[in-house]
Amino acid sequence: MELDLYSQSLLWAFGLSIVFGAIANKANFCTMGAVSDWVNIGDHSRMRSWLLAIATAIIGVGILEYSGSIDLSLTTSNETSNPPYRSANFIWLRHLVGGLMFGVGMTLASGCGNKTLVRLGEGNMKSVVVLTIMGIAAWWMLFTNFGYNVFLQWMLPVSIDFSNQGIPSQDIAAVVSGVTGIDSSPTLGFSIALLLAVPLLIWIMRSSDFRTNLELVSAGLIIGMLIVIGWYVTTGPGGLTLMEELEFMDERPFFTGAQSLTFIGGTGHIAQYLKEGFSAIFLTFGVATVVGVVVGSFLYTVIFRKVRIEWFVSWNDFLMHAIGGLLMGVGGVLAMGCTIGQGITGVSTLALIVAIIAGSAATMKYQYYLMMREDD
Repeated sequence: MELDLYSQSLLWAFGLSIVFGAIANKANFCTMGAVSDWVNIGDHSRMRSWLLAIATAIIGVGILEYSGSIDLSLTTSNETSNPPYRSANFIWLRHLVGGLMFGVGMTLASGCGNKTLVRLGEGNMKSVVVLTIMGIAAWWMLFTNFGYNVFLQWMLPVSIDFSNQGIPSQDIAAVVSGVTGIDSSPTLGFSIALLLAVPLLIWIMRSSDFRTNLELVSAGLIIGMLIVIGWYVTTGPGGLTLMEELEFMDERPFFTGAQSLTFIGGTGHIAQYLKEGFSAIFLTFGVATVVGVVVGSFLYTVIFRKVRIEWFVSWNDFLMHAIGGLLMGVGGVLAMGCTIGQGITGVSTLALIVAIIAGSAATMKYQYYLMMREDD
């Protein structure tokens, strides 16, 4: 029996995420850990791996878009994308505030969204609490008016609407074209992708220690390519045909459209899926990715006997992780993604990356300060 296109996209999401979960477990791929290594011991290796995934995704997506294999114009609207990374209305404050919240939250929770899922697959019971709170917070942001009432209504007045200047999206190529008058073309977009990615790759590969660490190099390359494949699945020929078919469905599934691997929104989707009694229209790409990461990490854990059962050491430990989960759920949705969902899949808002690292680094410094005070 041949599966319909929507079921195929869900299977792709699940399969890609299984690989992601196994690789992230094997290589200890974690943005919070990368920031911690950098801030505390001056080691950039895991940071280089994360940045390699970003550079790989930029080049891979750039090649697909240049060749006409994908249509990322879908990412300009809520109707055709989840989330709309290239919306013409650039609400810069949501990325800054959300990124800071997420950076603080992932440090308090001992890992970002994907690391929480990977640890759950390892048997870490702390992650059950973090995931539950993160999912409820993300659901609150996605399925109620909380996000608009508390955040967006005061952020919208200071946003930058590029459409007022005749610029169709916040895509860097579109903005450059609108400002300079250079014709917007696939060549311009690919040139900008190379200008961003190549210097980043040069810096990444300058480190001989990193170049010889095949585990981290492979993790960065593979995770970057998984993001690229996700974009091809949802915005390539199959994705475009699916979008046409959905227009004629009596009951269209929620959160369909152009997207790739992202995890915070997916935890909110799971909360809604459970709330609606496993209704098929709430079985989203995001649900498949979240479950897939846990399964992939679990399979790696079982095969290589790396089970890591862990529970909270104190009530304060529980409280910090709970607050971290809350901040990640709210901040991740507000910023339109986490360190993977926006930091690699989106790569559309550098403010988010800066804010996450700044929030995480500042929290680590404050935790270190408190620890030193206790010792004194």
